[in-house]
Amino acid sequence: MKKKILSLFQVSFTIFFIYFTVSKIDFNVFINVIKNTKSKFLILASIIYFLSQIVSSERLRYILQKNNFTLEFDKNLYLYFIGLFYNFFIPGGVSGDAYKGYLMSIIFNWNLKKILKLIVLDRLIGFGVLCSILILLLELIFFELNIILIILTFIIVYCFGFILVKFIFKNQRIYFKTYLLSIISHILQFISLITILLALNISSNYFEIIVVFIVSSIFSVLSVGGIGVREYIFLSTASILNYSPEVSASIGLLFTFSACISSLPGLIFLIYKKSFIK
Repeated sequence: MKKKILSLFQVSFTIFFIYFTVSKIDFNVFINVIKNTKSKFLILASIIYFLSQIVSSERLRYILQKNNFTLEFDKNLYLYFIGLFYNFFIPGGVSGDAYKGYLMSIIFNWNLKKILKLIVLDRLIGFGVLCSILILLLELIFFELNIILIILTFIIVYCFGFILVKFIFKNQRIYFKTYLLSIISHILQFISLITILLALNISSNYFEIIVVFIVSSIFSVLSVGGIGVREYIFLSTASILNYSPEVSASIGLLFTFSACISSLPGLIFLIYKKSFIK
């Protein structure tokens, strides 16, 4: 029942934000912006985003291995992308992670509760690093703090995360490497975003756009695959970014498109999962 309510909530939010975004832009201008994007950059953005997800899958595999759940690179990748596909296309927020954990428990006869706990840990570390990067960028852009204060903030946030992992999950030994892998994954996503900006001939305000992107990523859980929410948040910040509403909304849409393309291998793995897992 709770899952159905969450799914209904996400679908409703997705429809609402899509409608609200479309109602606030000149649709003909928006279509023209999309038509004039450079397709080669969009393809490159999708590839880079795909690489970021490979790094994220390795973060999870490392956490599993350090907790005595050994998983080969290819099998972990197949299961990870199945979960990614579910998270992007199936309402429910964590449905992909839950299904991925379920498959692991069935295929490898692992304890489902322990696996899900580690998957949650993986997600929280990635989320924590994303928030850390957001804090650092806000300090850099709006407060203009010097490098020493920024580094000090980073150390404080890092230590706070370490304490949480140690006392809540008892997994502090995995923290440094997973934190580093999260940084690499997020940097690749930022590069993917910048590649999309190049496709739109945008060459300024990169830091500000990345901040908006991070905020949209945090709130993307409200809708199915972040669809609608990401575009709405970019639309709402158009005046801050000094771009037209149509251009701003197109940034969010094209990133969503790249993420969608990158998640499609999960459908292939899902259809042929028996042969992939053997």
